[in-house]
Amino acid sequence: MKNYIVITLVGIFLGSLVISSCKKSVDGSIQDASTRRSFTPTNLSVKVSTDTASFSWNAPLFSINNMTYTVDIATDSLFSDIVLSVKSDTTNALATDSVLLLNTPYYSRVRVNAYTILAPSNYLVATNGLNAPSTFRLLGLQYLKVIRESEITASSVLVHWYLNQDTKNVTNITLTPSDGGSLVNVPVVGNEVINGEKNITGLEAGKKYTLQLFAGKKSMGFTTVSTPKVATFAKTITAGVDSLSAAIAAAADGDVIGLNPGTYTLTSITQILQKTITIRSVSNNPSDTRILSREFDLVGDGAGISLMGVEVSGKYSGTSFGVTFLQLFGSPTSNSLPANFTNIKIDNCIIHDYSRSVIRGNYGTNANDFKIGNITINNSQIYSIDQLSSTGYYQFLLDKVQFNALSFTRSTFYGLGNGMISMSTQLAAPTTIPSINIDYCTFNNIGGSTKYLLLDAKTNLVNYNLSNSILANTPITGSLNNAAFRSTGAGNVLTFAHNNYFKFAATVGGFDLVLTGLLQSNNYTTDLGWLPSTTNFTLSTQPSNSPVFTASSNNGTIGDPRWAY
Repeated sequence: MKNYIVITLVGIFLGSLVISSCKKSVDGSIQDASTRRSFTPTNLSVKVSTDTASFSWNAPLFSINNMTYTVDIATDSLFSDIVLSVKSDTTNALATDSVLLLNTPYYSRVRVNAYTILAPSNYLVATNGLNAPSTFRLLGLQYLKVIRESEITASSVLVHWYLNQDTKNVTNITLTPSDGGSLVNVPVVGNEVINGEKNITGLEAGKKYTLQLFAGKKSMGFTTVSTPKVATFAKTITAGVDSLSAAIAAAADGDVIGLNPGTYTLTSITQILQKTITIRSVSNNPSDTRILSREFDLVGDGAGISLMGVEVSGKYSGTSFGVTFLQLFGSPTSNSLPANFTNIKIDNCIIHDYSRSVIRGNYGTNANDFKIGNITINNSQIYSIDQLSSTGYYQFLLDKVQFNALSFTRSTFYGLGNGMISMSTQLAAPTTIPSINIDYCTFNNIGGSTKYLLLDAKTNLVNYNLSNSILANTPITGSLNNAAFRSTGAGNVLTFAHNNYFKFAATVGGFDLVLTGLLQSNNYTTDLGWLPSTTNFTLSTQPSNSPVFTASSNNGTIGDPRWAY
């Protein structure tokens, strides 16, 4: 009797689907809307691991035996480009990186499939907390070691990966140009597999590639790499034969001055007057091309500088100790006149031994008197700047400077006194909110003079991101403000994520600095054993399970890549 009643009720309900009033649904089929909702799954969720997306949902209100489901995965929220459909007879489904592309956003939805005379249900789309369609992405297994800038040339890149059970059968590496060019497939064979290393040649200069390591169809790692442009020099000079000072004075706007290996001495303050120039080593190796400089000054409208592949020291015989590495001045006759500068770029450089700060730009009479585009530091080391922490100057003193972007990437900073960045003078609201991005950097033995360690923006608008970095041993001496940040501008976005920090205190050996007002996620406080005197930050001495090897936003090593292995 019991079985008979169930069958009769189901039969009656299915019959009602045929004779009930009908209307066209959102997906174009003809079916009663209320009935279809009753058979629609609920609570679709997506959980992502490195190489797998797991989908789960609740069965519909009216569930029957032998009911099946289909999960659709698409590259757009309208599901006009469905890349994968997975059929399941449970309320779970899986998708892996053997089918889906890595680091690509996907949308997902699920529905009940047609069954006997029952039409397919409505779709349930995965949504975020605001009830809008949400995306997921697979980062994939990450056995690629971070690519160091020193291993990239205009036509090649040296790729390393970790040796383990998964990578013993590595087969190939693919490179996809960002400009839509043809995919390059590079076989990995013999000792390359055994050693976990492949030198890829034949690349194009000045191009960005997406690089992926495979073992058969299985991804073993995913990253991007950009080859540098080939340098073209307006003038090339030789140490002991030519004068760098004279070459700078004679250079036209846009010129690139090439330095052959050697040591070049600038015995007085060097002014770059109303022009933007590049000073670059021919070897692109800062270890063999050195500049002894008391100070560089950018002076007046149009002034800017790029330094590439050189070491710059402020401490040497024959002149007073360097004060500030670089300053912004309004004009040759008045430091404080308004000026529109171009950009500052420091790439693959070593800068050290100045008594005050790295960049000073607070000479303007009024707020907003100085304007500049981008200030960029990449693949560089900066150390021993005001180690006594006694002058009270921030390392990047940008009060009264309206800038577009300040960026520190893949660089190391140590032995720097006071605070890092100040933009505390109240500025007029900019048309574009300035951004500060610090990514894959290493900091050790920094701070002092009761400054805000990382940023003092006061009430100015700014978007700040510090990620994938290692910070340790604060302050150098004395004390810091208890808060690492001050930024109270309405709508400011401050992010502190995928970092490892330790011995991060307001006083030497004291209580931890306060990280408030920040969006924090995926941070660690693992002590790596560094002392304030540590200057070699190689991570190879760390345990293999240390979070520093997997904590980054792409599941790789954090900190300046030069120390990764």
